[in-house]
Amino acid sequence: MTSHNTGLMIVAMMALVGFISPAHAEPNDRDVVHDGKGQVVHATNGTCVRTKWQAGQDSCAIRVVQTTVVEQKTRSAAEFSEEERTVYFEFDRSALTPDALARLNALVGALKADQSVKEARIVGYADRIGSLSYNERLSQKRAETVRDYLFAKGYTNARVTETKWVGKTEPSTNCPAKQDRSSLIACLHNDRRVQVEIDLQQGGQQPVAR
Repeated sequence: MTSHNTGLMIVAMMALVGFISPAHAEPNDRDVVHDGKGQVVHATNGTCVRTKWQAGQDSCAIRVVQTTVVEQKTRSAAEFSEEERTVYFEFDRSALTPDALARLNALVGALKADQSVKEARIVGYADRIGSLSYNERLSQKRAETVRDYLFAKGYTNARVTETKWVGKTEPSTNCPAKQDRSSLIACLHNDRRVQVEIDLQQGGQQPVAR
């Protein structure tokens, strides 16, 4: 074989290899700029530096993550137990605690959404420590605090809702008389409360005490 023919064959083989190899090459994302260490170069705003968009094979291509939104159903007022409609107070205080706020926030959503709610009566209580007159005023402050909060959260019937207080005349605890003051205060926790009693329209299911 002549040297001329040999040269032509070498050129032809090189051309053939050059034609075939791209078909087997890995996806090329060099349109995203890389530094000398092979790391993707980012602009000051955090985006990738690129020469052109190549979403299909781009190491900086945006990946769409699908999320599922679960719709939460609002509970009806009748589904709230007596305990869930009761908020408790610290000793000698009428301010709402974080737990009381959480309960009222859940309850007011049902009161606003449930068309079967006729009204909500608010009843304030106090423990037996202190005079009769003092605890009557304290239970009044607690009841009015709950009423005002329900109104502030958008329950418009709160202005005309019956609000009453009974002081220490209707205790729910049975604590021993002979114990130190701190233990007695802790034992009487359930007497320092406000209960929201719900009346429903005729045909509505009354709240079940649990």
